[in-house]
Amino acid sequence: MENKAHALATGLFVLLLGAALVLVIVWFRDDRGATQSFTVVSRSGVPGLNVKAPVKLRGVQIGKVGKIRFDPEQPRQILVDIDVDAEAPIAPGTQAKLGYQGITGLSFIDLDDGKDPVDPKLSVLETRRIPLAPGFLDQLQDAGPKLAASALATMDRIQKVLSDSNQQQLSETLAQLHEASAGLNELVRELKPTAQALPSLVKNTDGLVVAGRQTLGNVDTLARQGGALVDEYKGKAAAIDELGDAAAQLQRTLRRLETSLVGSTDKPRQRAVLDDLSQAARALERAAQRIGDQPQSLILGPTPGEPGPGESGFDAGAKK
Repeated sequence: MENKAHALATGLFVLLLGAALVLVIVWFRDDRGATQSFTVVSRSGVPGLNVKAPVKLRGVQIGKVGKIRFDPEQPRQILVDIDVDAEAPIAPGTQAKLGYQGITGLSFIDLDDGKDPVDPKLSVLETRRIPLAPGFLDQLQDAGPKLAASALATMDRIQKVLSDSNQQQLSETLAQLHEASAGLNELVRELKPTAQALPSLVKNTDGLVVAGRQTLGNVDTLARQGGALVDEYKGKAAAIDELGDAAAQLQRTLRRLETSLVGSTDKPRQRAVLDDLSQAARALERAAQRIGDQPQSLILGPTPGEPGPGESGFDAGAKK
């Protein structure tokens, strides 16, 4: 019975050990179903990355690292073969970078969608190659020499600034500043009486402002009076213009009267009224003289004159 019990125990142990081995094998195989393969290309290095390291897309594990090797065509490049789920949404412009797992120093492949390439032939889905972007340590390593050179240049400049000649000039400048500050203190002391007199000046300024306002009021009054005077002068100017027009009209009338009485010099044949009046006066004078010489002519008519040559009753001897 005891032999049979030991044999049964041994058989159960072997069965359990075989099942555990199968489970371990299945665990390490990590059968994820259908997968697709890509190659991550690194131009710097992959520190902390091992085979079977996880591959994540936006924090979700989608595969594992299958193989790490050097590029036979370009030995300075490292090729990392990865297997990811066939249903993983790999974008055409996907990029990779190294992520670190806490403080263990181990790293994993972290994928990012990136930007779609301009040329479709450069798509990750066509080339099956994913570029590995430089990590923080790589960037720091690249920037280290530049930072060191910049620090050295800064130190050289500081040494030039702190040279003996510059220190002497700085000392002289400080001394001049001290003298200037002393002069400024003296100026402040001299300005104190002026500052004390400022309130009275401000009061006087207030009085000047009031006087200025009064002056402005007087100016406004004068301006209004000046406006009234201007209006009055405008009326007088209009009356003067009317007088001028009347004088011009009177002058034209006098010229016409003079022309009618005296006659126009431009037309000598035109007889004036005064000439006619003078002729009439002479005719009246002759008539009055004739009447004075022969008053009977008013009743008998004028006395006929002596006959002249060729007339009846002419006596040539008698005349002699």
